[in-house]
Amino acid sequence: MKFARHLAGYLPVNLASALASFGGVYVFTRLLGADDYGRYALMFSVMALIHTATLAPAEAAAYRFTAAAEAKGETADHFATVRSLLLRSLVASALCMALLALIVSGMPDYLRLVPWIAVLLPLGTILQTALEAHKASQQVSRYAMVASFNLLGGFLIGALIAWQTDAGAAAPFIGIATAGFLLCAAELPWLLSRAKGGLSDTQRRRIYLAYGLPIAAALSLDLLLSAADRLLIALFMGEAAVGAYAAGYGVADKTVLLLCAWAAMAGAPLVMAAYEGEGKAAAALEARSLISFILLLGLPAATGLALVAEPLAEAMIGEDLRAGATQIIPWIAFAGLMNGLLIHYFSEAFQLAKKTAERALLMSVPVVVNIAANLVLIPRFGLLGAVASTVAAYAVGIILLGVRGRRYVALPMPWMDAGRVALACLAMWPVVMLVPQFGSWIELLAKALAGGLTYIAVAWALDAGGARSFVQDSRRASSQPGAS
Repeated sequence: MKFARHLAGYLPVNLASALASFGGVYVFTRLLGADDYGRYALMFSVMALIHTATLAPAEAAAYRFTAAAEAKGETADHFATVRSLLLRSLVASALCMALLALIVSGMPDYLRLVPWIAVLLPLGTILQTALEAHKASQQVSRYAMVASFNLLGGFLIGALIAWQTDAGAAAPFIGIATAGFLLCAAELPWLLSRAKGGLSDTQRRRIYLAYGLPIAAALSLDLLLSAADRLLIALFMGEAAVGAYAAGYGVADKTVLLLCAWAAMAGAPLVMAAYEGEGKAAAALEARSLISFILLLGLPAATGLALVAEPLAEAMIGEDLRAGATQIIPWIAFAGLMNGLLIHYFSEAFQLAKKTAERALLMSVPVVVNIAANLVLIPRFGLLGAVASTVAAYAVGIILLGVRGRRYVALPMPWMDAGRVALACLAMWPVVMLVPQFGSWIELLAKALAGGLTYIAVAWALDAGGARSFVQDSRRASSQPGAS
């Protein structure tokens, strides 16, 4: 089963991402302090927004058109066009950075972070473009190696700088920039060699931009959906509250999103290949494996995080930020699952049909809902109001994209499988509640083990999400020598 082999191939990078995300919360919430961690979280969101709005069009084109260019023998022209778009995009990102520097010119704690963000933008887009090309070409091993080093190297270097220096909120950015620089020494020559002898023509650039710009707009709206609340929390409640909110997201939202992203890394290229080769029906059939795996792992992960919110916060989050994070972790866990479904599944129909502009337009609705709800709920309910607004906005987004996307590709939603997965998740609750409250790591590990074993046993008995057949297919795939 090709999906199972791809899952195994992409497992290392997802483990690296998990270690970097959880390690970042554990280390930086303790070393930076509440205010500095809040500043780091805010500026990281701003950096991600600038990167996506200005640089994502070329990166998206690198993914979408690499396989087709290879099939037609036009690889050099393809990468020459991507290179041309990246150079133009970097001009736009430089203008955004100049504007950002002007906005924070009177806030020295933020201004000192701007140079590191300016360095990270070109390094980040070189790496992301290379990674998108590796993924599109199904070069799983190289993708995993580069992405894993970037994630773990950036975290470890940043943690060391935060520990040994007074860099404060700049430490994580310095770590990411250092790791990115080391990787670009290998990946930039690879990209340039792929473009050697190629020509970038106007027509190809227009085609790539027609595809990439709407994706960048949609992804920017996705980021606004998840980042606007942080800006409004800072406005109404201060930087320390942003730190608590970001810490809760770091352990809950990231966990579920990593699982969804893992499934998408393995499944999305297969869905695209089926669509390009055999049409809508084949793509929908391939997508069933993707959604089944997202539900099989994502729903119990969200449920488990909600059940262990208190010991999880005690174990992972610094004391200054712990109380605020604990109360929102259960909400964030399920918001993460909704976000994963929105980004990695329901959006797929629009990308397959090249209706990315329509997706961007539709995503403006949940963004408006989120901002409006935050303006009303944060002053009244604080952090709980912010996360409730996010959950409502994700629900609106799923309904809009799910209904409209069926006009292009009828992505399946296996309700019976989802029901069996939900029953297996429900079985976790009484078992986890029976575990004594030891506190911190002991309680977290004991509850996680008890809940996990219960879920596995019930899911296997019910064949929830096709668990039994998936394991059998995985065993058959691993027994085939030379499979890739």
